[in-house]
Amino acid sequence: MTRRTTVHWWESRQGRARRQAAVLLEVLLALALFVAAAAVATSALNSSLQSVERQKLSTQALNHAASVLAELQLGIRPVAALARRPLDPPYQDWTCEVELTPSESSDGGITGLARVEVIIRHQQEPVVRRLAEVLRLDTGRGTNSTTGVTALP
Repeated sequence: MTRRTTVHWWESRQGRARRQAAVLLEVLLALALFVAAAAVATSALNSSLQSVERQKLSTQALNHAASVLAELQLGIRPVAALARRPLDPPYQDWTCEVELTPSESSDGGITGLARVEVIIRHQQEPVVRRLAEVLRLDTGRGTNSTTGVTALP
C-alpha cells in the first residue's frame, strides 16, 4: 500500500509539472499571437494614415493648379511660360510651373490657341499634379486685353 501511494505521489507531481508546462506554452503562444495581431493592426493603421496624407496633399496640389489656371483666365497672371518657383507663404512647400504650348493649324499657321499646363510639386513629398487647359490668346479682344486671355467654351 505504501508503494502504491508513493507511485501515485510521483505520478501526481509529474502530471502537475506537465500541466504547468502546458499552461506556460499556451500563454506563450497566446502572447505571440497577440503581438503578431498588434503588429498587423499597427501596420494597417500606419498605411491608412499615410494614404490619407497623400490624398490631402494631392487635393491641395489640384486646388493650387486650379487657382493658377483661374488667375490666368482672369488676367491676374500673364499667360506665359513660368519656370518652377515656390508659392507664396503659407504654401512655401509647394512649387508652381507653367508650360505654354501654342497650337498650330494644319498649314502651319498660328491658331491663337495655346495649351497651358500648370505643374504643382511638393518639395518634401513626392506629389506632382498637372492641370492643363486650352486657352485662346487674343490681342485686344476678350475679357482681359492686357494679357489677351479668354477661356474656350
